[in-house]
Amino acid sequence: MNERAGTSRWTSEGGITQEVIREELSRILASPFFLQSDRLGRFLRYTVETTLAGKAEMLKEYRIGTEVYDRKPPYHPSSDSIVRSEARRLRQKLKQYYESNGNGGPVSIYYRPGSYVPLFRRGESQKALGSATERRIRDLLIEPAIAKAIEISSLSGDLNLQIVFEGTIRVSFPGAEVATPVDVDVWPERSKQIQFKKTFGRSATKPN
Repeated sequence: MNERAGTSRWTSEGGITQEVIREELSRILASPFFLQSDRLGRFLRYTVETTLAGKAEMLKEYRIGTEVYDRKPPYHPSSDSIVRSEARRLRQKLKQYYESNGNGGPVSIYYRPGSYVPLFRRGESQKALGSATERRIRDLLIEPAIAKAIEISSLSGDLNLQIVFEGTIRVSFPGAEVATPVDVDVWPERSKQIQFKKTFGRSATKPN
């Protein structure tokens, strides 16, 4: 089976910058799994840098064979499987890395079977951190506010009372730009200004 080249746009989750990806690349290359595998390291670095440069469409078997493995014409990928076999080894090495040294890192680099284009996704620790932060902010904004609103509004059935909480929260991810404000009910995948407005209590009309 021939490996397929990907598109020119690299896939990532929100908040992942090229700097973070390159830092992860350096950690991988310095790990025991790649220190003794110079060619696999070249394969990994070449495909990552080519993808980050927006040229993922160039990552075809022939080009990798000539650029990484120094194959000279006449080079026929159909009869020389060096790139395909090394791609399988690379996926295996990355799997081993993320099952040990790389576990819990901020980002992971991986390849789908049949592709030479690396993909990038946030690590589980960062996802957990985002979820915890989201819960904490929502708890801070909503639960105490509801409790106080109920406490005050229940004092008298004659109160014409509304409690409005309004403001802006900036949620930042390292290296990402702040974008357009969004509603508080939509949790952002990258840095954003979150504007919120919550109304509690009740507005009772006075009897005629």
